[in-house]
Amino acid sequence: MGVDYACEKFFSALHYAVASTTSLQRRLEDVISGVGDLDRDSFPDDETWERFEKLVKETTRIPGRNEGEGAIRATTAQMTGDEAAGCLREALGIFSNLAEAYGKERT
Repeated sequence: MGVDYACEKFFSALHYAVASTTSLQRRLEDVISGVGDLDRDSFPDDETWERFEKLVKETTRIPGRNEGEGAIRATTAQMTGDEAAGCLREALGIFSNLAEAYGKERT
């Protein structure tokens, strides 16, 4: 998986989040669920990878409490709207880095 794949995954997840009418917490849950399986090879540099790792850790720090509830849902459900919005902004920032790197690869 490369930067192109990560860029596509982030775009898709963020596109859905922007169009959604669900809570910010639920949108964040959906974004992280959509990109959480990316690995180091999907990121153009260590800084972007570290930002991604931090975002994933921040959105999975609480283990699920019952069957069917994973760490992402358990964590994002406990966030305030401002916390979720901050994480969504960070996801957009990571996507911006990915898109810039992808554009450089294509030229």
